[in-house]
Amino acid sequence: MSDMTALLNDLSYIPPNNEHNKPTQGDIGKTSTEPTQATRNEFEELYASANEELYPGCDYVTRLDFMAKFTYFKVKGYESIHACEHDCCLFRGDDNKDLDFCPVCNTSRWKDSNTPGKKVPKKVLRYFPIIPRLQRLYKSSHTAKEMIWHATGKCTEPGKMQHPVDGRAWKKFDNKYPDFAKEPRNVRLRLAADGFNTFGNLSQAYSM
Repeated sequence: MSDMTALLNDLSYIPPNNEHNKPTQGDIGKTSTEPTQATRNEFEELYASANEELYPGCDYVTRLDFMAKFTYFKVKGYESIHACEHDCCLFRGDDNKDLDFCPVCNTSRWKDSNTPGKKVPKKVLRYFPIIPRLQRLYKSSHTAKEMIWHATGKCTEPGKMQHPVDGRAWKKFDNKYPDFAKEPRNVRLRLAADGFNTFGNLSQAYSM
């Protein structure tokens, strides 16, 4: 059994229906966690991929193995940064990278500071640099085409907004920064925040 097949077995395990896991009175009315037929079909497809050769005659890697490794390389390139468990600071830079305690709340950086060998941090921030991710969007002819859709596929129906390019904010930006706007491959970024209390009112959350 391959490692990938063993992983699928763990993910698709269904506990036997016996006296130890029969629903109790408190469970009645709760949403069932029993896998649906659609979920079963997905696992069957994964099992098939785990036993399918990547190409005829390839006996050392399966189709699922290749896709798993390919996905890993797509998300590769992040930086792990230790953080205070109370989100006070990041242990990075010349001032903080070698500290064992948070300079704000004095909380230990490590789960167990007395552990011999390599210590385990309490919290880790995984930072994905944005520039390499944007560059990858232009490495594929398919995604590169979609990245300039705002310049090649504008909506032609009057009064209809199909893309932010049809809105007043986009047009105002173009008028303010004409040199940036004339190159359709330039990327425009929008800042979004979920649950952000703009006016300090804790009873009301906003999405911006």
